[in-house]
Amino acid sequence: MNGEDIQEKKPDEIYCPSCARPIKKDAVVCPHCGVQVKELKVSAEVRAMAPEEELEEGRRQLGGVKVFYWFVIVVLAFYLVVFVPVFITSPQSMGTYIGSYSLSGVITLVFVFGIGMAIYIAPLVGIIKRKPFSVPFTRVILIITMFGFPIGTIIGATLWKRINHPLAKKYLHYGV
Repeated sequence: MNGEDIQEKKPDEIYCPSCARPIKKDAVVCPHCGVQVKELKVSAEVRAMAPEEELEEGRRQLGGVKVFYWFVIVVLAFYLVVFVPVFITSPQSMGTYIGSYSLSGVITLVFVFGIGMAIYIAPLVGIIKRKPFSVPFTRVILIITMFGFPIGTIIGATLWKRINHPLAKKYLHYGV
């Protein structure tokens, strides 16, 4: 064969379609003749996002956290509105005045539910105003939520991923 030595193909090699020489299987271009052997695959995640798109995605990630906070605030306000009249009209306070038990119960309910609403309102305002303190504060609230009720673990884990998303953090720190 024209005086050339025949090259043996190894198991991790293929033949070039142009020059018929063995090349590595993962080669995209033949090193001998420069012909493209196979197409280079690029993942879809490599696409760069515009700064506006990054901020929009960060805002969308935090949307679930804001909805959850509004839900908890509304539920706490509902409990406050429902339970306060129950304590005022309790059997111990039947009569023309509110008994000391009922008054202390009302004060306790207003204090407990008021503190609960304030705890959820503070990080919500931080997220709305894009303050960096809202990330650690939200983490603390999510941990409290995870221990608070059984389904809170599932909700907390989902929202934990959203608050830790790099674009969500960028969105919160961008306004600083």
